[in-house]
Amino acid sequence: MPSRLQQHLDWLTVWVCGTCIALLAGDVVIGSYNAGLPMIKPSLFTPMVFMLCMGVCVLSTPRFCLPAFLFAALPVMRLLDVAVLGRFVSSGNHDMTMNCLRILLVVVAMLAVLSCPQGLKAMRWAAILTILLTSGSSIAEFLGVAKFSSIPGRFSGFNGHPNSPPIVLCQCLGLCFALVGSFRWNVALIAAAMPGVALTYGRSGMVIYAFLAGTYILLNARRHLGFLMVCGYAVVPLVIGGFAIMQQRTGDGVTKNKNTADRLEAIYNLDFDKLKSPERAKDLGDAWEAVMKEPVFGYGVGAASSRWAPHNEYVAMWLELGLPGLLVYLLTIYGPVLRSLMCGGKAGYAVIAVLLYSPIAQGRIMDPHFYFTLLTAAHILWPQRFRLVARNQPDVTATSPTMPASQPVHPMARRG
Repeated sequence: MPSRLQQHLDWLTVWVCGTCIALLAGDVVIGSYNAGLPMIKPSLFTPMVFMLCMGVCVLSTPRFCLPAFLFAALPVMRLLDVAVLGRFVSSGNHDMTMNCLRILLVVVAMLAVLSCPQGLKAMRWAAILTILLTSGSSIAEFLGVAKFSSIPGRFSGFNGHPNSPPIVLCQCLGLCFALVGSFRWNVALIAAAMPGVALTYGRSGMVIYAFLAGTYILLNARRHLGFLMVCGYAVVPLVIGGFAIMQQRTGDGVTKNKNTADRLEAIYNLDFDKLKSPERAKDLGDAWEAVMKEPVFGYGVGAASSRWAPHNEYVAMWLELGLPGLLVYLLTIYGPVLRSLMCGGKAGYAVIAVLLYSPIAQGRIMDPHFYFTLLTAAHILWPQRFRLVARNQPDVTATSPTMPASQPVHPMARRG
């Protein structure tokens, strides 16, 4: 029976720390602050969450997953490059340094929560809450309640850029598929995430979301056929109506944006020629040409976000940190993939979501949701835990205080 203190600590871990992790993973504080909503400053919120999570971890008798600590190598490497070496000089160097420091604090805070006895339950709640907040903020922006998106005609919610919500939602859905045992609840979360993906008008995001959700439903359809038939009667009309509303808003003068109209047409008709982005292809070619000029050590942290924009995380890492950084990044994302294959596909949807977005996105390494997914998946894939114990070694030569010292026996006493 856990003590009363441990029960309070477990409650703090799941509901308070889990909620704080969700606010970080969903960019709720930053998005609200940038939109002008009354919210605590992000520069204050992250240290507060860090201290809270560390305090709860110290009091909760933590048990550590040692492989998960290796995932901190990438943010440490980036922080040292931008703060100590400073190889890439730009006007935003100070902001990049603070962002790298913030990400490192977030990673340590997540490791602290996951090391608590109820760490995975806290991350399960954080993943569910992140889905609800991300999708809900996109719906609120669609209804005109607030303005978050940096691109007219597309809706991003708290994340600020329309390309981000599908990544966040797919990664969190992958974690929910591993941590939530109920198929029906997972289907409900899939439905909750759909507006957040659709309202971004993202082509690649919609394809990956459909792949992950469709694969999960098909692999479990045989055992839940009746439930899926009921869902089909209810969901299909809603999906058709939602696409009709989006198409009407795009073409009838509410937004009047040809780009979003073309995106919606490509998604709706599965036109793979239109699903391709010629702008991204040109940006990737320019970045690759720059990589070939400095293939060993790269240009330094910040080059892939200010001077080039490859829209490919492999090229972005190679561009900034050279071959050493690319190797660390490959180990970071492919280590969990190999471990998942060895464990029979455990946490497979989460690691697949991370893997699928790597060739078509960049900048995730500066987002909390990237490490949120990887660290949680690591604690699922490596269940062994280690505990730090400080104790004094007993002195084997000392006489026990409860036993009298042995006395030599006289030879005559043995005869008697």
